[in-house]
Amino acid sequence: MRLFKLRQLQIFIYSFIFLLSPYPSHAIYGGTSALGNAFVVGLLTDPFAKSVGCSGALVAPRIVFTAAHCLTMPGENFWVQIPGTNLENTSLARVRGERIFTPEGFSTNKFPYENDFGILVLSRDLVPSVSISFATSTQISEWIKSGSSVTHVGYGCTALVDAPPCGKTSPIPYEFETQLQSQIPPQFSSLTPNSFTMSKISVEKTICGGDSGSPLLKKSGNSWFYIGAQSSSNGAGCTKTCDVLCVATQGLASFNNSLVNEAFVYAGSKTPNQSTTSSESSIKPEPAAKPSAVASPVLKKITITCVKGKLTKKVTGANPKCPTGYTKK
Repeated sequence: MRLFKLRQLQIFIYSFIFLLSPYPSHAIYGGTSALGNAFVVGLLTDPFAKSVGCSGALVAPRIVFTAAHCLTMPGENFWVQIPGTNLENTSLARVRGERIFTPEGFSTNKFPYENDFGILVLSRDLVPSVSISFATSTQISEWIKSGSSVTHVGYGCTALVDAPPCGKTSPIPYEFETQLQSQIPPQFSSLTPNSFTMSKISVEKTICGGDSGSPLLKKSGNSWFYIGAQSSSNGAGCTKTCDVLCVATQGLASFNNSLVNEAFVYAGSKTPNQSTTSSESSIKPEPAAKPSAVASPVLKKITITCVKGKLTKKVTGANPKCPTGYTKK
């Protein structure tokens, strides 16, 4: 009888703990919930997937900024759910990718990855995006000098491991405040200066694994600024220890202006014009159109043929352009 009552008490305690925690089986190590975040998305490789290996930021209704090393498949192999939501809720809107943009010559053959910034253009608008500016190189330099506070947000790992890769990633996004760093560890000294930033990480507050491509954001006044996409970390992140400095690198949008412009033009969005001197103005996504009783004209897509030596590519879009190095046939 006493064993029976003891068992009942154990069940009650476990049930009580379960009710207190919304996702007890997916508790993440460090950070706080970022449910409702207006920018962070997961890069899903299946229309019904419930977890991701990479994250990104929706900066315009059809444009997701992420890491180039996350985009090793054609754009149509990705799906994106509305920002800041629980990926286990597959009833929420998801949009399929259409095309990827990565820097010319980008390669994953050598680590750390050089210029690890990429763009996924979706096949249609996902949701009207919240206004976000793209930090300029001048702004980033100033923030690095001052060790400015920044926000790292992504669909990260659920536990620390002795060595990467980590285990299951969280179905909900998490975030934590960190600082930009200026001292570059030897592991990252081969990277091109000003093509990346570094932010402090620690085993106490990591959102490793699934955070590749996740945005590093800065809030200044009432404005949000996009800095870069998570690329790699210096020993920490997934593991319990790190070497020299616990830092993570991010590929910068500001180092890839032409790539950003190319993606915006392809998506039919207003071409962004980035200022390199203003401390507050930079690229902003086009505002969502207001509802109208008269249907807006649909831009007809056309296909062009581009050649580069013996290579041939067909590009389709409202205003198609040949990739860098190709000429229109």
